[in-house]
Amino acid sequence: MGTSGWASALAALVTALAVLVATPTAAGAGDAARGARADFTAQATSAGLSGAEAKGLQVRVDGYLAKMPGTQVGANKIDLAGGGELLLALPGERNARDLTAPDTGVGAAADCPYTYVCAYPYENFGGDQLRLYTCDYLTYIPWTGTGSWINNQRSTLYAKFYGSNGRLGWTSPGGYSEDRHAPWGWVWWLSPC
Repeated sequence: MGTSGWASALAALVTALAVLVATPTAAGAGDAARGARADFTAQATSAGLSGAEAKGLQVRVDGYLAKMPGTQVGANKIDLAGGGELLLALPGERNARDLTAPDTGVGAAADCPYTYVCAYPYENFGGDQLRLYTCDYLTYIPWTGTGSWINNQRSTLYAKFYGSNGRLGWTSPGGYSEDRHAPWGWVWWLSPC
């Protein structure tokens, strides 16, 4: 084969490789998704969860994502579309904690940051923590029964609770205010202001 033959073969090989690298495949996309999941598994494991507990936590995250628009950004954290986030309590722990925050220790509950309204599925601020900060955006409340909430905003901002029909059912006092025994049964939507 002459020099031009080798050059043509080499050019064809380079072109074929470029096409393979630039073209995403279903297998490649699956590998990327597994890689992202592996990062969350590693984070859960470093937080002290067993493999079974990490899988159970992921099932809970997936359950929330099926009901609420958002993106998983940590083993127990979902950024919600529309302005907020959801932190899930780890297996065996009463309160949610942010594994992506520095110096998060076991048992260190996530605080309700200033300018946020936080909601919880259990009384006395227990369980998963929904943190909301965007006014006039209704966020779905996936819980029933008795839970709790905190309005940690300025005194002139009021959390708004809406029923299944989308109508305002109740407005909280201005910040700081809280209810340690709040009925979620009638609440379908919550807006921090």
